[in-house]
Amino acid sequence: MDTIDKTSTGTKTSFRHMLRHDSRQAHDAAEESFRPFLESPERHLGWFLSTQGAALGALREGCGPAPGVLSGAVLSDLLKRLAADLAAMRRETASISPSRPLDPLAVDYLVLGSRLGSETMRRSFYGNGQATPAFFRAGPLPLLWRRHCDMLDAVEPGSDRGTRITDDTLAGFALFEQAATAQANP
Repeated sequence: MDTIDKTSTGTKTSFRHMLRHDSRQAHDAAEESFRPFLESPERHLGWFLSTQGAALGALREGCGPAPGVLSGAVLSDLLKRLAADLAAMRRETASISPSRPLDPLAVDYLVLGSRLGSETMRRSFYGNGQATPAFFRAGPLPLLWRRHCDMLDAVEPGSDRGTRITDDTLAGFALFEQAATAQANP
């Protein structure tokens, strides 16, 4: 794994950039778990949406009603969209649970970051006038993402809070992998 010099003199690396770097491997592993959908979106749509529903449900469970969750309304909206999409497909979701409470900034990083990834998928798979599932129509929310980035930039690199956010982000990416495995075969 590449390393970032976290103690270099000169320009200080922001916590946000450290988080992105330190969670890259976990991000890539979670994304790899979506490979069936990425290779054959029509065939594996139900499985992918079930996976998203299970993972996002676990993230909501992990942060509870924490007042610091910037993405709370977004998360509720996404879960409603997924429920509607899955009901229309008559598809069940195998629920999963986090092993511990998750820091609100970690949950925001995962939820808002996934919106950016889902927007990329929407453009790739549903750009030709095809019927687009409600989950993909939620949009990337760039202003909320920017606000979240500012909040991450305010975290002191190397602090206890920074370590907790990083650990919980890694745990959150693992929830996406767990959710993919828990769903009925793609």
